[in-house]
Amino acid sequence: MREIVVKNLTSDNHLQRDCVVTELLQQGSYTTRVTRRCTYDVKSRTTLPAQADAARWARNLDPAPPRQVYVTKDLDPDTQAERVVYKVLGHFYVVWGQDVYCIGYRHILAMDVASDDPLEDDLDLPS
Repeated sequence: MREIVVKNLTSDNHLQRDCVVTELLQQGSYTTRVTRRCTYDVKSRTTLPAQADAARWARNLDPAPPRQVYVTKDLDPDTQAERVVYKVLGHFYVVWGQDVYCIGYRHILAMDVASDDPLEDDLDLPS
């Protein structure tokens, strides 16, 4: 079985956008849930005298830190469920007319894998 759910989360704050895609996949005794989440947030807006000034304005920016990437992997000792999370944080600029917007973003990819069959505690394993 495969199930895909797409959510475009809305709020009163039109400067934010949040989209979540969740995929649930069952194969044999394993269930895998993959969640992709993209969040965008307008951090600032600068109005320039003319659109042609955008390149000169951008050269005067402080060097921005590079995007940040985080990868984590966890294993639940009780259920043996495994979780891997990949996060990317950063920002970019958009020129719209005479306005320059700084857009912060967060992209998350999370994968959960769990077995439907509980592990047998009394297995006879060779020493």
